[in-house]
Amino acid sequence: MRLFILGATGGTGVQLTKQALQRGNAVTAFVRSPEKIKIQHERLRIVKGDAKNVEQLERALREQDAVLSALGSTSRQANGILEAAARSTIEAMSRAKVRRLVVVSMALLFPDVGLLGPVLRLFLRRQIRESEAMETVVRASKLDWTIMRPPRLTNGAPTDQYRLSEQHAPPGFSICRADLARAILDLTVGSTYTKKVIGISR
Repeated sequence: MRLFILGATGGTGVQLTKQALQRGNAVTAFVRSPEKIKIQHERLRIVKGDAKNVEQLERALREQDAVLSALGSTSRQANGILEAAARSTIEAMSRAKVRRLVVVSMALLFPDVGLLGPVLRLFLRRQIRESEAMETVVRASKLDWTIMRPPRLTNGAPTDQYRLSEQHAPPGFSICRADLARAILDLTVGSTYTKKVIGISR
């Protein structure tokens, strides 16, 4: 497949890029700071651009099979990047005739995330509002989307195992970024998980 990755310089994005290449895919990493990407590969194309710019996205998206978005906020202050990037990406995908979209959200949007849920929602309320806004835009699109809602992400060693659940959080309080990336790549293929919100954990 020809995979277009947003957020390729982040923890999950790096894992997505590495594993996608290991699986034999061609990868386009669309990033603001190309110098941050340390991976070198003959099937990796690095494109500098702004995820909020429809025209830049459209040019880079031509002839791609799927878009994987691992964008996230870098601070506790939500800055609107997720919603704005979702709008731009969906418009660019529509223009470029790319239909498959997988985006990373957060498990705290599920009502059943355990006893600490209310406390964490209060502490992360800005990020939650931003993720909700992003999801609203994605759900309203006509694309073949999947929303992944992981719990706390870690940099632990991959286990090559994960649990999925539709519309609610599966048991587990964390998942390593490598396992999340593996799941995203697994779910990208086929139509089983299109137009669904998926909870994932270790």
